[in-house]
Amino acid sequence: MTVMVRFLGSGNAFSDGGRANAAIHVTAPGVSLLLDCGGSALPAIKKHLDPANIDAIAETHLHGDHFGGITFLVLEQHFAGRKRELVVGGPPSLDQRLRAAEQALYPDFFGRVELGFPLRTLVLAEKPTELGGAQVSALEVRHVRLSEPHGLRVKVGGALIAYSGDARWSEHLIPVARGADLFICEASYFDSDDPAHISYRQLMAHRAQLGAKRIVLTHLGAETLAHLTELELEHAQDGTVVEV
Repeated sequence: MTVMVRFLGSGNAFSDGGRANAAIHVTAPGVSLLLDCGGSALPAIKKHLDPANIDAIAETHLHGDHFGGITFLVLEQHFAGRKRELVVGGPPSLDQRLRAAEQALYPDFFGRVELGFPLRTLVLAEKPTELGGAQVSALEVRHVRLSEPHGLRVKVGGALIAYSGDARWSEHLIPVARGADLFICEASYFDSDDPAHISYRQLMAHRAQLGAKRIVLTHLGAETLAHLTELELEHAQDGTVVEV
């Protein structure tokens, strides 16, 4: 089975380099799963696919550049006439935070108009959950505690895709990446230390521990973008497609 991974949004929270917020589409026969749906994801999605083809979303954490686009996607799909269920999996507070976002952005719609399709949320955990045709596990990582961060392991057929979400370096990243055919890892910074994000230099220093067959960098900030010619690892840009 061929698994396609399309980076719809490869930017950080500030859209450095004009990149869209986090959104990565994983597809295979019977599989259509979006990893994260950041605030600016909807226009990025529409550049490359029909949003109606997204069956489910797996969220790594509850920061706006990773989950802030869900409300816009749901509203767009309602008016586009969607009837098929959309399932969103993520941290424990996902449903509560989505309801708050809906009321902050469109209080005249959400809760007043019956949504034209079923929208269901679920909590991801270490035990695999079926989501969008894939088996998705959520493993603890270190980022900003209140965002409830976790990394994802996505099994599609015989392929394993791992995704750091946002995370600083810690040994928690090792079980997220271990044995993955593709490890999608953030690289917000090139060599600066940050309490919430990993840098490219830190990643390279621990590369052997991760045990992933292939690493592609995403969530690139201005510092990393200024050093692209120095990167020894593959890096994504908006629209990049990787075959697993």
